[in-house]
Amino acid sequence: MIGRATFAVAACLALGHAGSATAQETEVNADVRAAARQVAAGERDAGLRRLETLAEAGDIDAHNMLGEMYIGLGGVERDRLKSCQHFRAAREARPSASHNYGQCLWEGAFGERDFAEARIWYRRGADGGFLQAKCALGNMLIRGEGGPTDPEAGVALCREAAEAGEPNAQTDMGDHYRRGGGVPQDYAEARRWYRLAAAQDQRNAAYNLGTLDWNGQGGPIDLAAAGQWMEKAYQAGRRDAAALAGQAAFLRAVPNAPSGPVDMELLALAKRWFLIAMNEDPSGEGRAHAAVSLAQISGYEALARQQAADE
Repeated sequence: MIGRATFAVAACLALGHAGSATAQETEVNADVRAAARQVAAGERDAGLRRLETLAEAGDIDAHNMLGEMYIGLGGVERDRLKSCQHFRAAREARPSASHNYGQCLWEGAFGERDFAEARIWYRRGADGGFLQAKCALGNMLIRGEGGPTDPEAGVALCREAAEAGEPNAQTDMGDHYRRGGGVPQDYAEARRWYRLAAAQDQRNAAYNLGTLDWNGQGGPIDLAAAGQWMEKAYQAGRRDAAALAGQAAFLRAVPNAPSGPVDMELLALAKRWFLIAMNEDPSGEGRAHAAVSLAQISGYEALARQQAADE
């Protein structure tokens, strides 16, 4: 997993963007902080104009802040190209911007994906002490993107960042142990890393813990636990987790489908999550599946009413 962009927005605005770099970099200057707070207070256009003016005057903090905001933070409409242009302007001065610029290159935000150049900028961020960049570089080494493959060095970089508490790196370590990438496959170790990351609200870690419980990997199949992890993943931002939270509750509500008995409390829980999924799932297929599941739930509600009448 290539990590998400990070800087000081969360600290300035309490926007909840995981991975703020303020502990690793100098605090943003007062002018940028004031403009960012305008955005947070609902004066979005005025705050953005103020930040753009500062950036045009060469303010590195303003460039970095705008790079974060144009990811889609603070109610600002997402503009990935504009975000990456601001990170490019700040890449020499801020390790977080070096990382984020590397991510832009890895994604191909400027056109063709440039793995070799992405390696360079991830390394700049890592050398500057930005933890997330270490594992982003490590993942490229494991996959052999942009240069020689070196799984041992790649895992070592990810482990270093994960042991320092970086939640995206902890999630990546969980991924490596779950898949056996660069390390022996070990579901128990995968769970350990995912739990550390999920405790910091890393949404993919919570989602992956749900899939491990669902499939009985590293422990028994546990749909109740799987559903709880999917709920946590949804709350942390994984909209596609809502349907799985609903499905986990549905399977527990009607364990002998298509016949009864029916647990109406669990069925109501499933219905609530499928309603969310029908409106919020990022894929059309997911929304359609949620609609079908809601129709099935209506049938089981009728079955439960019939069972209650027959008793």
